Order: sequence, then C-alpha cells, then structure tokens
Amino acid sequence: MRRRLRWCLAALIAFASASASAFAAAGNASADAGVAGALPDPDAPTVTARVDKQEAHVGDPINLTITAIGRRGIAVNLPSAIALDPFTVLDRKEAEQDLGDGKMRREFTVVAATYEPGEVEIPPVEVTYLGKTGEVRTAKTAPIPIKIASLIANEPEPQLKDIAPPVAVRQQDLLLVYVAGGLLAAALGALLTWLIVRRLRGRALLRPGPPPRPAHEIALEKLDRLGAYGFLENADNRPFYFAVSEVVREYLGARFGFDSLELTTDELIAELRRAAGRELIMGQIQGWLASCDLVKFAKISPSASEARGTLETAIMIVSTTRPRVEATPGDAAAAAGAAAGASNPPGQKASHG
Repeated sequence: MRRRLRWCLAALIAFASASASAFAAAGNASADAGVAGALPDPDAPTVTARVDKQEAHVGDPINLTITAIGRRGIAVNLPSAIALDPFTVLDRKEAEQDLGDGKMRREFTVVAATYEPGEVEIPPVEVTYLGKTGEVRTAKTAPIPIKIASLIANEPEPQLKDIAPPVAVRQQDLLLVYVAGGLLAAALGALLTWLIVRRLRGRALLRPGPPPRPAHEIALEKLDRLGAYGFLENADNRPFYFAVSEVVREYLGARFGFDSLELTTDELIAELRRAAGRELIMGQIQGWLASCDLVKFAKISPSASEARGTLETAIMIVSTTRPRVEATPGDAAAAAGAAAGASNPPGQKASHG
C-alpha cells in the first residue's frame, strides 16, 4: 500500500514539472512570436551596399558604397571604426543629397583591400540612426561575396627565379662638359653686359641732356602767365597773391640754393641774409612778402590796381636779383656797333669837312 502511494506521488510530481516546463516553453514561444510580429520602425532608413567589382586581385582597392535613404530630420552616420575582416579599410568619404520629397540620400564610400585569395565576403555594415526618443538604433547591409584572385595563380608551382648574373653598366660622366658649358655661358654673359654698358655710355657721351633753365627765366614766365589773366575790381584777388608769393619764394630758393617753400617769411629772410649777403635789398623783399602774407592770412581782398602793383614789384624783384652776365670783348664790340648804327641810321651819310 505504501509503495503504491509513493509511486503515485512520484508520478504526480513528474507530471507537474513537465506541465511547468511546457507552459514556460509556450510562454517563450509566444513572446518570440510577438517580437517577430512587431511593426517595423518607420524612422529606419533604407540601407543598401554595393561594390564596384565582384572579382579582384590581392591588394586591389575595392570601392564599397553604402547608401542610406531616410527622412530629412533623422541623422544617419557610419561608425568611425568599421570591422570588415578580412578586408582592410584604406580610405573613406561621405556625401549627401536632398531628394526633394522630405528624404535625404547619404552615401558612405569605403575603399578597402584584402590580401587573402579565395572566395571572401564583405560582412554586413551597421549604420546608426536616432529614434524618436533619442535612442541610438542600427540598420545593417547585406553581405557581399567577392572573388579574390592571386597574383601568381597562373603558375602551377611558383618558385623563385635564379639569381641573375651581374650586368656591366657604363655611366657617362658629363661633369667636365657641364663645367665647361657653365664657364662659357658666364663668359658670354659678361661680354654681352660689357657691350651693353659700353653702348649706353657712348650714348650718354654723344647725347648730353639740355642744360637746366635759369631760375629767373622760369619765374618771369610764370609771372607773365599770372598777369595775362587780368585783374577785376570787384573780385577776390587773394588766389593771385597765393600764386605770386609761391613763384617768388620758389625763385629765391632756387637762385640762392636753399629750400624756400616750407619756410616762413622770417626764416626766408634769414636764409637770404646768410646766402646772398649784401647783394639784395632785404627791406624791399621783406616788405613785399609781409604784404602778401597780410592778404593771404588776414583775408583782405585787395583791389585790381593793388594786385597789379604787387605783380610789377614781383617782376622787379626777380629782374634785379637775377645773375649778372659779364660782358666779353666780343659782346662789347657788338654793343658799340649797335650804338653806332643807332646814331647813324641808314640813308644818312656822314659829312666830312
């Protein structure tokens, strides 16, 4: 009787454990079915991959292009570290294009190479993107099979070749030729330079430049042009005083050898005393310059007659301070002949008593 009870209890316990295991397995299967039947992520981009060649040799670069098309506001990135074993990543670049319908095309080009011959496969590449709640999600590409051929596959038993015998190499030494050519070129350049310099010096000696014009001629010409403009009674003659003063100042500096345009009237008179000494009548020149300064800086508008008198005084200053020309004996004889001709005009004969 006890044995039967024990057998019954053991059977009940075994049945209960088996039921629990079956129930757990059924729950897991239902959970897996629920996950498998979940709706796809609407924000997930469409990711594809392609290569530029399906067959290559060992070490040949292969361009792997990963294209992701998704919504414009979703950031899609390719991780910086990509595992492409047995391929080695040589280079990578990215580009994107707005498709115009709210979607963006992003292309990631990876240049890779492998050094193992045979039937190999580019593994799936993961592309990351952000979900609606900010979590990082991934999308994978499909693997791509590639056939890699060996560089020595056409040889049934590749072996190293025998060591080639030494080859006699003749090398032409042109050092002396180069040196001689350089010396000859330098000599020709020096000869050409000497000829050019000699010709230029000959031109300078044969064609001397014209002598500089005397300062008094330039000043009298400028004063003559100023007087040609005329003077008006009811007009502002101050610009004329500025111009005539500059002409006389420039003349005095050029005549006695100093820079006079930037000097004040007092400084100009001091330089004239130092350079000309007693050759000039300083009082007349100083008074004329002071009257011009009074018109220029005191804004006094002189009359036409006063402006004309200022011009005549300027011409007198230039004429009286010009360099004296010493008369030669020939010039004296010519002057005497001219005076005799003036005293005996043509048509009259001298009477002899």
